[in-house]
Amino acid sequence: MNKKRIITYTQYLFRFILGGLLVFAGILKMQDNSALFESVAYITWLPLGLKSLVIDLLPYIEVIIGGLLAFSLFSKYVDPIATSIYLVFFIFAVYGLGQGLEGDCGCFGDLGESSLIGSLLSSQFGWKMVIRNGFFVLMAGLLFWRPSYNNG
Repeated sequence: MNKKRIITYTQYLFRFILGGLLVFAGILKMQDNSALFESVAYITWLPLGLKSLVIDLLPYIEVIIGGLLAFSLFSKYVDPIATSIYLVFFIFAVYGLGQGLEGDCGCFGDLGESSLIGSLLSSQFGWKMVIRNGFFVLMAGLLFWRPSYNNG
């Protein structure tokens, strides 16, 4: 298999994973956004109106953008939006760690840490969240990679 195909398939896989995660997180937030509400309340420098918009619209934005990303629709527009979302999540994880925030950020609801998925997608502030979100940003960044190819 040549380099172009490997990169293309990897990008499709990353789109599907990242898009699926956004849809999953958005649906969980639609069901219960109380942890999201508490997390956004900790951001003291964010105006109240913007906090309300984040709490009300983020779950729907995640589901829409995640669905479009997972199925590679409108990639020219969706890829930068999805990457921006993951970059904001990464910055928020770093901010939470730096501020010493404890508890659940509301990212993926209450999955519990007893399962592998719950352990990987834990919503607790800390280094694990920063590293996980950093990987998500790197995966999203790969979606923009357009290497030059030499006949093979």
